[in-house]
Amino acid sequence: MNKLIITGLILMSLVSCKKKTEPEELKLNIGDMINYEPEMLAPGVISGAAFEGHASVSPDGKEIYYSVYSNDHAYSTIVYSVRTGGKWEEPRIAPFSGKYRDGSPALSPDGMRLYFSSNRPVNGKEQNASNDIWYVNRTGTGWSEAIHLDNSINTPYNEFSPSVDRDGNLYFCSNRPEGYGDMDVYYSEYYEGTYKKAVILNDSVNSVYHEGNVGVSPDGNQLFIMIQHKPGDYGYDDIHYSKKIDGKWSKAKNIGPKVNTYTYDFSPKISPDGKVLYFSSRINRDFNQPDSLYTYRSFLQYLNSPLNGFGNIFRIELDKLDLDDE
Repeated sequence: MNKLIITGLILMSLVSCKKKTEPEELKLNIGDMINYEPEMLAPGVISGAAFEGHASVSPDGKEIYYSVYSNDHAYSTIVYSVRTGGKWEEPRIAPFSGKYRDGSPALSPDGMRLYFSSNRPVNGKEQNASNDIWYVNRTGTGWSEAIHLDNSINTPYNEFSPSVDRDGNLYFCSNRPEGYGDMDVYYSEYYEGTYKKAVILNDSVNSVYHEGNVGVSPDGNQLFIMIQHKPGDYGYDDIHYSKKIDGKWSKAKNIGPKVNTYTYDFSPKISPDGKVLYFSSRINRDFNQPDSLYTYRSFLQYLNSPLNGFGNIFRIELDKLDLDDE
Protein backbone atom coordinates (compact mmCIF):
# COMPACT_ATOMS: atom_id res chain seq x y z
CA MET A 1 0.00 0.00 0.00
CA ASN A 2 2.79 2.41 0.93
CA LYS A 3 4.49 1.71 -2.41
CA LEU A 4 1.25 2.54 -4.24
CA ILE A 5 0.86 5.81 -2.34
CA ILE A 6 4.47 6.84 -3.01
CA THR A 7 4.14 5.95 -6.69
CA GLY A 8 0.96 8.03 -6.93
CA LEU A 9 2.61 11.02 -5.31
CA ILE A 10 5.56 10.83 -7.68
CA LEU A 11 3.25 10.69 -10.70
CA MET A 12 1.27 13.68 -9.41
CA SER A 13 4.43 15.70 -8.91
CA LEU A 14 5.64 14.87 -12.41
CA VAL A 15 2.33 15.96 -13.92
CA SER A 16 2.33 19.19 -11.92
CA CYS A 17 5.89 19.96 -13.03
CA LYS A 18 4.82 19.77 -16.65
CA LYS A 19 2.05 22.32 -16.20
CA LYS A 20 3.01 25.82 -17.30
CA THR A 21 1.44 28.40 -15.04
CA GLU A 22 0.98 31.85 -16.52
CA PRO A 23 0.21 34.83 -14.28
CA GLU A 24 -3.42 35.85 -14.37
CA GLU A 25 -4.44 39.43 -14.94
CA LEU A 26 -5.91 40.79 -11.72
CA LYS A 27 -9.52 41.91 -12.00
CA LEU A 28 -8.91 45.21 -10.26
CA ASN A 29 -11.61 47.84 -10.34
CA ILE A 30 -9.18 50.74 -10.55
CA GLY A 31 -12.05 53.23 -10.49
CA ASP A 32 -13.05 52.03 -7.02
CA MET A 33 -9.46 52.25 -5.75
CA ILE A 34 -8.30 55.52 -7.30
CA ASN A 35 -10.00 58.32 -9.20
CA TYR A 36 -7.95 58.01 -12.39
CA GLU A 37 -9.01 57.86 -16.03
CA PRO A 38 -5.95 56.22 -17.68
CA GLU A 39 -6.05 52.43 -17.99
CA MET A 40 -3.54 50.35 -16.06
CA LEU A 41 -1.83 47.92 -18.40
CA ALA A 42 -2.37 44.23 -17.48
CA PRO A 43 -2.53 44.46 -13.67
CA GLY A 44 -0.68 41.56 -12.06
CA VAL A 45 1.16 40.64 -15.28
CA ILE A 46 2.85 43.77 -16.63
CA SER A 47 1.86 46.24 -13.92
CA GLY A 48 2.78 44.49 -10.70
CA ALA A 49 4.48 45.10 -7.37
CA ALA A 50 7.81 46.17 -8.87
CA PHE A 51 8.78 49.54 -10.30
CA GLU A 52 7.90 49.45 -14.03
CA GLY A 53 8.59 52.21 -16.51
CA HIS A 54 9.45 53.23 -20.08
CA ALA A 55 6.92 51.07 -21.90
CA SER A 56 7.27 50.81 -25.67
CA VAL A 57 4.81 48.90 -27.85
CA SER A 58 5.26 47.22 -31.24
CA PRO A 59 3.28 48.40 -34.32
CA ASP A 60 0.85 45.45 -34.11
CA GLY A 61 0.31 46.03 -30.37
CA LYS A 62 1.28 42.43 -29.57
CA GLU A 63 4.68 43.08 -28.03
CA ILE A 64 5.76 45.41 -25.24
CA TYR A 65 9.20 46.23 -23.86
CA TYR A 66 9.76 48.08 -20.60
CA SER A 67 12.16 48.51 -17.67
CA VAL A 68 11.90 46.95 -14.23
CA TYR A 69 13.90 48.67 -11.50
CA SER A 70 15.29 47.66 -8.14
CA ASN A 71 13.70 49.60 -5.28
CA ASP A 72 16.73 51.90 -4.95
CA HIS A 73 17.00 52.35 -8.75
CA ALA A 74 20.62 51.21 -8.61
CA TYR A 75 19.80 48.46 -11.11
CA SER A 76 17.30 47.96 -13.90
CA THR A 77 16.74 45.44 -16.64
CA ILE A 78 14.67 45.35 -19.82
CA VAL A 79 11.81 42.87 -20.04
CA TYR A 80 9.20 42.10 -22.66
CA SER A 81 5.82 40.45 -22.96
CA VAL A 82 3.89 39.06 -25.92
CA ARG A 83 0.12 39.29 -26.31
CA THR A 84 -1.48 36.06 -27.49
CA GLY A 85 -5.16 35.19 -27.49
CA GLY A 86 -5.98 38.62 -26.09
CA LYS A 87 -3.78 38.14 -22.99
CA TRP A 88 -0.30 39.31 -22.09
CA GLU A 89 2.11 36.46 -21.33
CA GLU A 90 4.45 36.38 -18.35
CA PRO A 91 7.26 38.88 -18.99
CA ARG A 92 10.77 37.66 -19.73
CA ILE A 93 14.10 39.44 -19.62
CA ALA A 94 15.06 40.58 -23.11
CA PRO A 95 17.84 38.47 -24.67
CA PHE A 96 20.19 41.48 -24.86
CA SER A 97 19.62 42.50 -21.23
CA GLY A 98 19.85 41.02 -17.73
CA LYS A 99 23.52 41.62 -16.87
CA TYR A 100 24.26 45.33 -16.86
CA ARG A 101 22.11 48.30 -15.84
CA ASP A 102 19.84 48.59 -18.89
CA GLY A 103 16.81 50.83 -19.12
CA SER A 104 14.48 53.11 -21.10
CA PRO A 105 13.79 50.83 -24.09
CA ALA A 106 12.25 52.49 -27.15
CA LEU A 107 11.12 50.67 -30.28
CA SER A 108 11.32 52.47 -33.60
CA PRO A 109 7.84 53.09 -35.06
CA ASP A 110 8.33 50.21 -37.52
CA GLY A 111 9.39 47.87 -34.68
CA MET A 112 12.65 46.88 -36.40
CA ARG A 113 15.08 48.59 -34.03
CA LEU A 114 15.10 49.04 -30.26
CA TYR A 115 17.11 51.76 -28.53
CA PHE A 116 18.00 51.69 -24.84
CA SER A 117 20.40 53.15 -22.28
CA SER A 118 23.05 51.08 -20.52
CA ASN A 119 26.23 51.27 -18.47
CA ARG A 120 27.64 48.14 -20.18
CA PRO A 121 31.28 48.15 -21.30
CA VAL A 122 32.14 49.84 -24.58
CA ASN A 123 34.39 47.87 -26.94
CA GLY A 124 34.97 45.19 -24.33
CA LYS A 125 36.51 47.61 -21.84
CA GLU A 126 35.53 48.02 -18.20
CA GLN A 127 31.96 48.81 -17.22
CA ASN A 128 30.92 52.30 -18.22
CA ALA A 129 30.80 54.95 -15.49
CA SER A 130 27.78 56.60 -17.15
CA ASN A 131 24.78 55.58 -19.23
CA ASP A 132 25.14 55.55 -23.00
CA ILE A 133 22.60 54.89 -25.74
CA TRP A 134 22.73 51.56 -27.57
CA TYR A 135 20.47 49.79 -30.03
CA VAL A 136 19.65 46.30 -31.32
CA ASN A 137 18.24 45.41 -34.73
CA ARG A 138 15.47 42.88 -35.18
CA THR A 139 16.60 39.76 -37.01
CA GLY A 140 14.85 36.67 -38.32
CA THR A 141 15.48 34.92 -35.02
CA GLY A 142 15.24 37.73 -32.46
CA TRP A 143 17.63 40.63 -31.89
CA SER A 144 21.18 41.44 -32.96
CA GLU A 145 24.09 42.08 -30.63
CA ALA A 146 23.89 45.47 -28.93
CA ILE A 147 25.47 48.32 -30.94
CA HIS A 148 26.93 51.39 -29.25
CA LEU A 149 26.16 54.77 -30.79
CA ASP A 150 29.27 56.86 -31.48
CA ASN A 151 30.37 60.19 -30.04
CA SER A 152 27.86 62.12 -32.14
CA ILE A 153 25.42 60.91 -29.45
CA ASN A 154 27.35 59.49 -26.50
CA THR A 155 29.67 61.45 -24.20
CA PRO A 156 31.30 60.91 -20.79
CA TYR A 157 28.02 62.24 -19.33
CA ASN A 158 24.72 60.36 -19.04
CA GLU A 159 22.60 59.76 -22.14
CA PHE A 160 19.19 58.40 -21.30
CA SER A 161 15.57 57.94 -22.44
CA PRO A 162 15.96 57.60 -26.24
CA SER A 163 13.00 57.98 -28.60
CA VAL A 164 12.89 58.03 -32.42
CA ASP A 165 10.42 59.17 -35.05
CA ARG A 166 9.61 57.44 -38.36
CA ASP A 167 12.61 59.05 -40.04
CA GLY A 168 14.97 57.72 -37.37
CA ASN A 169 15.63 61.14 -35.81
CA LEU A 170 16.70 60.60 -32.22
CA TYR A 171 15.62 62.47 -29.10
CA PHE A 172 17.16 61.75 -25.69
CA CYS A 173 18.05 63.31 -22.35
CA SER A 174 21.52 64.14 -21.04
CA ASN A 175 23.13 65.92 -18.09
CA ARG A 176 25.87 67.66 -20.09
CA PRO A 177 27.21 70.82 -18.44
CA GLU A 178 26.12 73.15 -21.27
CA GLY A 179 22.46 72.45 -20.51
CA TYR A 180 19.78 74.72 -19.08
CA GLY A 181 19.31 72.49 -16.00
CA ASP A 182 20.70 69.26 -14.59
CA MET A 183 19.06 67.19 -17.39
CA ASP A 184 17.91 68.40 -20.81
CA VAL A 185 16.46 67.12 -24.10
CA TYR A 186 18.79 66.68 -27.10
CA TYR A 187 18.13 65.94 -30.75
CA SER A 188 20.12 64.21 -33.49
CA GLU A 189 19.08 64.10 -37.14
CA TYR A 190 19.33 60.72 -38.86
CA TYR A 191 20.84 61.37 -42.27
CA GLU A 192 21.89 58.77 -44.85
CA GLY A 193 22.22 56.03 -42.25
CA THR A 194 24.18 57.96 -39.63
CA TYR A 195 23.47 60.36 -36.79
CA LYS A 196 24.56 63.97 -36.95
CA LYS A 197 26.08 65.64 -33.92
CA ALA A 198 23.41 65.92 -31.22
CA VAL A 199 22.23 69.43 -30.34
CA ILE A 200 20.36 70.67 -27.30
CA LEU A 201 16.79 71.85 -27.89
CA ASN A 202 16.07 75.45 -26.95
CA ASP A 203 14.21 76.85 -23.96
CA SER A 204 10.82 76.16 -25.51
CA VAL A 205 11.44 72.55 -24.43
CA ASN A 206 14.24 72.78 -21.86
CA SER A 207 14.39 74.77 -18.64
CA VAL A 208 16.36 75.21 -15.43
CA TYR A 209 14.42 72.20 -14.13
CA HIS A 210 14.98 68.50 -14.81
CA GLU A 211 13.82 67.28 -18.24
CA GLY A 212 14.46 63.61 -17.48
CA ASN A 213 12.38 61.61 -20.00
CA VAL A 214 11.28 62.30 -23.56
CA GLY A 215 9.02 60.61 -26.11
CA VAL A 216 8.51 61.79 -29.69
CA SER A 217 5.44 61.08 -31.81
CA PRO A 218 5.99 58.89 -34.90
CA ASP A 219 5.51 61.86 -37.24
CA GLY A 220 8.07 63.88 -35.28
CA ASN A 221 5.65 66.74 -34.55
CA GLN A 222 4.97 66.21 -30.84
CA LEU A 223 7.28 65.84 -27.87
CA PHE A 224 6.22 64.55 -24.47
CA ILE A 225 8.64 65.43 -21.69
CA MET A 226 8.80 64.54 -18.02
CA ILE A 227 9.83 67.60 -16.00
CA GLN A 228 10.74 67.22 -12.35
CA HIS A 229 9.98 69.58 -9.47
CA LYS A 230 8.64 72.41 -11.62
CA PRO A 231 6.73 75.00 -9.56
CA GLY A 232 3.00 75.03 -10.26
CA ASP A 233 2.87 71.42 -11.46
CA TYR A 234 0.52 68.81 -10.00
CA GLY A 235 3.19 66.53 -8.50
CA TYR A 236 6.90 65.78 -8.27
CA ASP A 237 7.26 64.57 -11.87
CA ASP A 238 4.76 65.83 -14.44
CA ILE A 239 4.44 65.09 -18.14
CA HIS A 240 4.50 68.10 -20.47
CA TYR A 241 4.13 68.40 -24.23
CA SER A 242 5.38 70.57 -27.07
CA LYS A 243 4.22 70.73 -30.69
CA LYS A 244 6.25 71.55 -33.77
CA ILE A 245 4.60 74.50 -35.51
CA ASP A 246 6.17 75.94 -38.66
CA GLY A 247 9.34 74.03 -37.86
CA LYS A 248 9.66 75.35 -34.29
CA TRP A 249 8.79 73.74 -30.97
CA SER A 250 6.04 75.46 -28.98
CA LYS A 251 6.56 76.29 -25.32
CA ALA A 252 6.18 73.08 -23.32
CA LYS A 253 2.90 72.89 -21.43
CA ASN A 254 1.62 70.61 -18.69
CA ILE A 255 -0.45 67.77 -20.14
CA GLY A 256 -3.03 68.24 -17.38
CA PRO A 257 -4.64 66.40 -14.44
CA LYS A 258 -6.06 63.50 -16.43
CA VAL A 259 -2.53 62.11 -16.48
CA ASN A 260 -0.51 64.07 -13.92
CA THR A 261 -1.16 63.37 -10.25
CA TYR A 262 0.11 64.43 -6.83
CA THR A 263 3.06 62.03 -7.18
CA TYR A 264 5.46 60.89 -9.95
CA ASP A 265 4.21 60.58 -13.55
CA PHE A 266 6.94 59.83 -16.04
CA SER A 267 8.43 57.92 -19.04
CA PRO A 268 6.01 59.10 -21.77
CA LYS A 269 6.04 57.13 -25.04
CA ILE A 270 3.65 57.35 -28.00
CA SER A 271 2.26 54.28 -29.75
CA PRO A 272 3.45 53.64 -33.34
CA ASP A 273 0.08 54.77 -34.73
CA GLY A 274 0.42 58.07 -32.86
CA LYS A 275 -2.86 57.64 -30.99
CA VAL A 276 -2.00 56.41 -27.47
CA LEU A 277 0.21 57.76 -24.70
CA TYR A 278 1.94 55.10 -22.61
CA PHE A 279 3.49 56.27 -19.35
CA SER A 280 4.14 55.27 -15.76
CA SER A 281 2.76 56.63 -12.53
CA ARG A 282 3.45 56.07 -8.86
CA ILE A 283 -0.16 56.81 -7.97
CA ASN A 284 -1.25 54.47 -5.19
CA ARG A 285 -4.40 53.43 -3.41
CA ASP A 286 -5.34 54.77 0.00
CA PHE A 287 -3.86 52.27 2.45
CA ASN A 288 -6.06 53.41 5.31
CA GLN A 289 -8.81 50.94 6.23
CA PRO A 290 -11.40 52.75 8.33
CA ASP A 291 -13.86 49.82 8.39
CA SER A 292 -11.57 46.87 9.16
CA LEU A 293 -8.19 45.81 10.45
CA TYR A 294 -5.32 44.48 8.37
CA THR A 295 -3.94 41.07 9.05
CA TYR A 296 -0.24 40.61 8.36
CA ARG A 297 -1.10 38.53 5.31
CA SER A 298 -3.68 40.97 3.93
CA PHE A 299 -1.26 43.88 4.38
CA LEU A 300 1.44 41.98 2.46
CA GLN A 301 -1.08 41.35 -0.31
CA TYR A 302 -1.53 45.10 -0.65
CA LEU A 303 2.21 45.70 -0.70
CA ASN A 304 2.87 42.93 -3.23
CA SER A 305 0.37 44.12 -5.82
CA PRO A 306 -0.15 47.07 -8.18
CA LEU A 307 -0.93 50.54 -6.80
CA ASN A 308 1.53 50.04 -3.94
CA GLY A 309 3.34 53.34 -4.64
CA PHE A 310 5.94 52.04 -7.09
CA GLY A 311 5.63 52.73 -10.79
CA ASN A 312 2.89 51.02 -12.81
CA ILE A 313 2.28 51.35 -16.55
CA PHE A 314 -0.79 53.16 -17.87
CA ARG A 315 -2.22 54.14 -21.24
CA ILE A 316 -4.64 56.80 -22.46
CA GLU A 317 -5.80 57.84 -25.93
CA LEU A 318 -4.39 61.20 -26.93
CA ASP A 319 -7.77 62.42 -28.20
CA LYS A 320 -8.97 62.31 -24.58
CA LEU A 321 -6.43 64.98 -23.67
CA ASP A 322 -6.79 68.68 -24.41
CA LEU A 323 -3.55 69.28 -26.29
CA ASP A 324 -4.02 72.71 -27.84
CA ASP A 325 -1.48 74.50 -30.03
CA GLU A 326 -1.25 77.74 -28.08
